[in-house]
Amino acid sequence: MGLLNIASKTAALLASGTSLYDIHTLGVREANIKRESNYADDFIAQNIGASKLNYPSKKHSNMKDWIMSFSYPLQISEVWNTVSGYVSGALKGIVHNAATLGFSALAFFAKKDGWKKAGVIGLGLSVAWDFIKNSTNLFERTDYLRRK
Repeated sequence: MGLLNIASKTAALLASGTSLYDIHTLGVREANIKRESNYADDFIAQNIGASKLNYPSKKHSNMKDWIMSFSYPLQISEVWNTVSGYVSGALKGIVHNAATLGFSALAFFAKKDGWKKAGVIGLGLSVAWDFIKNSTNLFERTDYLRRK
């Protein structure tokens, strides 16, 4: 096993691992945001309805209080929102890491040295571009407070 083969497989595994970690963390973040946001919306909608009494009596008020205090252990909408949020976040992560994953696959699975070199070079450029673009403000608009 040559040095190029070891280097290309190592670089591909490291880049794929960090990309998969990024995809997973984006999925978890989106799942939590979607679940909590929809839970808050449902809670507000239920409380608005529960705050209205058709007939102002203590008995009906106590019934509504009892129903509002009764909580389900895990609602179907929460599960759905969590799963769909995770999938949405993971897809965003896959799109963001597509070049890195593609060059990683090329560097890892290529049989010919020319393709392995192309994969390693492309992987290096992809990671460098990602670092420069997301770690600096070189390509971001910075004149938010200036009038034109």
